[in-house]
Amino acid sequence: MVLKDLVRNYAYELGADLVGFGDIGRCRHAPLMMSPQGLMPTARSVIVMALHHPDACIERGGENHPQDIGPYTVQYLMNSKLDEMSYRMATFLERQGCGALPIVSSNIWRYNEYKDLKAVFAPDVSHIYMAVVAGLADMGFSGLALTPEFGARNRFITVITDADIEPDPLIPPGTVCDGCMLCRKHCPSQALSKEIDGEKVLKIDQYEYKFANKNLWRCAWGEHFDLDVDLPIPDVVTEEVILKNVAEHGFRGGEMGQCLKFCVPKALREFDPNYSRTPVRKIPVAPDESLEGRGAVDKLLSSMMAGGLDELVVTSAEDLKRAAIDVEAILPGTESAVTLIVTPPPAGNDTTFRSAAQHQVDCLCYDLTRRLEEMGHRSIMTIKRDNNMADPRENNPTSAIIKMLGRSADGALMANTVLTRKKVAPQKRGGTWQRKTVDYGNQAAGLTSHLGELARTLGADLVGVAPAGRLDELVPQLRPLFEVERLDATDRSVRFTPWSPEVDASRRKLKTPGDWLPQARSVFVFAVRYHREVLRWATRPPAEAVGPYSYETYFTSSLGGIIGWRLVKELERFGHRGVITMDLTGAGSTTANPRTERPDIFSNRFAALAAGLGYLTTSGHVATAEFGLRQRFIAVVTDAALEGSPLCSPQEISCDSCEEMCITSCPSKAIGQENASISCEGVSWSFNKIDAVRCDWVKRYALMADSGYGYLGSKVDIAPPEVITAEALTDALKQLDPIKKYRPVVAEPCVLNCPLAVQE
Repeated sequence: MVLKDLVRNYAYELGADLVGFGDIGRCRHAPLMMSPQGLMPTARSVIVMALHHPDACIERGGENHPQDIGPYTVQYLMNSKLDEMSYRMATFLERQGCGALPIVSSNIWRYNEYKDLKAVFAPDVSHIYMAVVAGLADMGFSGLALTPEFGARNRFITVITDADIEPDPLIPPGTVCDGCMLCRKHCPSQALSKEIDGEKVLKIDQYEYKFANKNLWRCAWGEHFDLDVDLPIPDVVTEEVILKNVAEHGFRGGEMGQCLKFCVPKALREFDPNYSRTPVRKIPVAPDESLEGRGAVDKLLSSMMAGGLDELVVTSAEDLKRAAIDVEAILPGTESAVTLIVTPPPAGNDTTFRSAAQHQVDCLCYDLTRRLEEMGHRSIMTIKRDNNMADPRENNPTSAIIKMLGRSADGALMANTVLTRKKVAPQKRGGTWQRKTVDYGNQAAGLTSHLGELARTLGADLVGVAPAGRLDELVPQLRPLFEVERLDATDRSVRFTPWSPEVDASRRKLKTPGDWLPQARSVFVFAVRYHREVLRWATRPPAEAVGPYSYETYFTSSLGGIIGWRLVKELERFGHRGVITMDLTGAGSTTANPRTERPDIFSNRFAALAAGLGYLTTSGHVATAEFGLRQRFIAVVTDAALEGSPLCSPQEISCDSCEEMCITSCPSKAIGQENASISCEGVSWSFNKIDAVRCDWVKRYALMADSGYGYLGSKVDIAPPEVITAEALTDALKQLDPIKKYRPVVAEPCVLNCPLAVQE
């Protein structure tokens, strides 16, 4: 099978609704700093995947008010799912021997003009434009990419690659957008009728795609900055106007873009005012349930259970109505509700487990919604929750169904529900299983191998096991080095307003496996990769882009949680307990990130060391034979007796040929010259001591431009004083931009400048 077919098939396995291919020649008119060839000069092709917004989520979302978005919250879940697709596709390409650079779905922009890039709200590359480049879409008047299948009801993701893949045919301009102007008529901020500066022109091969050149600050009034769209919006909207109104009025909430809500291709457009005030997309399948074989639904529900669920419950609309749930208000014509449930194990009820499990439940609900829709049945899901838990105070079918099962609706379960017009027989699947010890012969080796295979299937690149005793030996040696005073700063202000720092000094306390789980016997450690081309080109000309690196910082931690919770559940199935930890010893820190701060790449280094996955470099990072510095480690502490991996000696990989680039490139000079040594089971490693507070100055608080934030346009570049005090940190944080502070980015120079980061 040729690469294009392999990639296309894998994209659909990942859940894509559409996939297209474009060559770099089609991007030659793009601004270099916002182009695939600018981000990755060796690029030859782009791969673009699309997810479809479920129709009912659009048609029923934002019905009462654009900022009462309801089921349109699926948009945020789609972003996370697109991020996963982008990451996994890049890994797939690397395993095929190709270079790949995945792009994040959203939330990383240059808000202001940057050097030669005369654009605002500029992403690394525009997925909207790339969808046209890949032959998936036409451009609409609104500036959204419109596909013939779904109109504006898509979100796209792009992966750049050096693979030479045959491009798909372009869709000629004017093919999908018929100029109905419903987008302009219904835009609450009048972004498509006021402050229009002519047309933008997207040149691709022989075509010119033209659309409104709108003021993006006006467009972002409600959709990005959450300002009330019912406020009087000035005739001229600027960044300063936005900040002034945020200070005076605060926030109402995210806006559902009406340009998306009202856009349906003419051939698919019809109206049903009793159902929605927007156009309704015609579903191409006319279902006849009397002709449908029972295997169709059975396969669909079984595929949901295979995604890691504990239970699946189908409830009739009549039963929900008897429970005082007004399903007609959510989806008129509802016949059935399908609820997906994960129950946390006793030792796994932590934030990481809950977040990852709930994400998986939501993703499965999204997949179920689309599959039911493909069968011809309008279906709807919602992820509207209070603190990631089903909220019993709302007209929430999930809470009602949990109560009907005789379970508490206080959020102990990770659950969500899909309402559908399809009649599905009421039923329950799953439930508790009989836990038992499986006879592997050599029990420790068998279970270890089984967990390793599962982890790799789920996306882990490396696996290893540390007997708990190895960490018990290492941690006492680490305490004098790491149990030092730290400065923890929190922002008491709200987003898009200046920092209001509250800084606390505290002494770090290191942990052993027994602190995470009594009677801990083993630590299963796995790694997920950073992609080589991301580290090769991060912050480098011509694009000087930091976004791909920051994206991988965020997503590798998320993927670690996704893999980790499945491992914990698998251990439970065999009668064992497990707890996920992103930093077992607590010797790491966090990194500023647009998707909230994330564990840094130092986290779990000593667990990885004890699991035989690598050795310590001068900078104190763990390097592996397979990926050098470019991976994140996640640990699962368990009471299972697993087979330990052999330790990796320092001589197996060299770290003495780069003239200490990690030390010389550190903006805050956090890496010192004083050396520290530790040992375990007779194997010794050494690394240079790091001033944790100075490291946090650039990595956690993004106060120096060279740490990455400057490449996104931050003007703040404050060197730390010789002695960093709470007062000094407070004064520096107050200087961060009130808009940019909400989505900071960091790319550690000590990693980017290490030859091991891009080793072949």
